[in-house]
Amino acid sequence: MNSACRNKYKLYLDDQLLNTIELNKTINKTGRGPTNPFKQPHYLLLNLAIGGNQGGNPDLTPFPSRYEIDYVRVYQKK
Repeated sequence: MNSACRNKYKLYLDDQLLNTIELNKTINKTGRGPTNPFKQPHYLLLNLAIGGNQGGNPDLTPFPSRYEIDYVRVYQKK
């Protein structure tokens, strides 16, 4: 594997690429916490967003809502 593959994160949902970010662009410039959070141990947090894109009016969310996760896979290339 070349170094370009090891220096970026790619986020997929159902085999569809949603986001790619290079690790050299994830630097924490505030001086609080780790310098690069992606080079620290971390975990996944899954939640149900209510209220549209990036928050918004929850009155527009149809209820009752159903949130089911069958499985989550995490891969790491060796």
